[in-house]
Amino acid sequence: MPSDLPYQRKGVRKIHAFGGRALLADEMGLGKTRQALRWLEERPDAQPALVVCPSSLKWVWQSEIKEVLGIPCEILNGQKPIRERLHKFQSITIINYEILKYWREWILTMNPKTLILDEVHFCKNPMAKRTRAVRNLAKGIPHIIALSGTPLLNRPSELWTTVNLIRPDVFDNISLFRWRYCDPIRKPWGWEYKGATNIKELHDRLRSTMMIRRLKKHVLPELPPKTRIVIPLEIDNRKDYAEAVSNFLGWLSKSSTAKASRASKAEQLTKIGYLKRLAALGKVDAVIERIESFLEESNGKLVIMASHRKIIKQLRDNFKGISVVVDGTVTQSKRKRAVHVFQTNKKVRLFFGQIKVAGVGLSLTAADTLAFAELDWVPGNHIQAEDRIHRLTTKRPVTILYWVAKDTIEETLCKIIQTKQGIVSDTLDGRKGGRNRLNIWNELVNALQRKDTR
Repeated sequence: MPSDLPYQRKGVRKIHAFGGRALLADEMGLGKTRQALRWLEERPDAQPALVVCPSSLKWVWQSEIKEVLGIPCEILNGQKPIRERLHKFQSITIINYEILKYWREWILTMNPKTLILDEVHFCKNPMAKRTRAVRNLAKGIPHIIALSGTPLLNRPSELWTTVNLIRPDVFDNISLFRWRYCDPIRKPWGWEYKGATNIKELHDRLRSTMMIRRLKKHVLPELPPKTRIVIPLEIDNRKDYAEAVSNFLGWLSKSSTAKASRASKAEQLTKIGYLKRLAALGKVDAVIERIESFLEESNGKLVIMASHRKIIKQLRDNFKGISVVVDGTVTQSKRKRAVHVFQTNKKVRLFFGQIKVAGVGLSLTAADTLAFAELDWVPGNHIQAEDRIHRLTTKRPVTILYWVAKDTIEETLCKIIQTKQGIVSDTLDGRKGGRNRLNIWNELVNALQRKDTR
């Protein structure tokens, strides 16, 4: 487990200084989740805690809680609360914004001491149902920590809900806030608050009362040159995936008896390939959500790598106006053009690449974040792909995201790849040395036979 960096420890101290009512607005990739959890760890009297986040991030929080604190947590799902509890409440419970209103009464029985609001800009509209649910729940909770790299997306008026939730004693009057900071304009239908005034004053008030804000450029000496983060994502084809795991040939015969007949000759190896594709297809919507979150949270560029053209097409179709693609269908001259556009055009923020095609020979240093939407079989291919943004000329740290389908063969594959990446690095860089006795296929077959792929 990586140790906390100096600026992260300073962030935890600032949350303490604000009395556990803070807006943690660090730039994406600086570890806002870790800082919030470290504060909780240091304040057992501020537990139990409730984490409210977008649905696609519930498993990310679960994974981070396990890594940082080493404790279990509870995830709430669906619109029907549990009627009776068979065990005591966990120190941390996780729920998504969309179902919060259904669980309010149940949550109050927890007597939560801390409310953590991840991606708090989801509550920028005071009239939205999710915002009203958060406001109703927040009453009486002593500690509120809001997280967002972009708490303000467009205009100061979007900050009102957040600042009023965290410090209602400081920001207690919406009319005064709008007149002071939102440059009101009279329209035929009423007043409009889309402007911005007295911004320096607002910034100073936020800094002195609640806000912790650092950019990567502020903490560059403290950051490692490359940070790898594994982010588990839920799949939306769980039933189909489970059937393929338990009865592969029966599942395959539904679409093609010929394929099922051929697969029976090498069932385990064929099964692995199909399960990997099923897992990738099942997380497409979750990956799209993560890309959208990146675009909202960051002004930077993002490289997305995948193995199959079908996956790349599904993803890219949602972002055509701001992206380029390099896969096996793109000619050499068009690849150069796509790279040039990505490197030089500020409006083009996404690069979609096929790992075996775009993972070598290209320089994509306009981005400092690369995400794998799908995994390759070969650890070295991931290292090669990572180096598209982490070049010798790179002056800033880079972040590598592994978006992995939770509780699938892809999660097993990711664990194997992480181990083998270490072996590759040790062998090439001479840190430890080591031998790789098993290949990935053998290990996946063994995992299937142990039923570890769930």
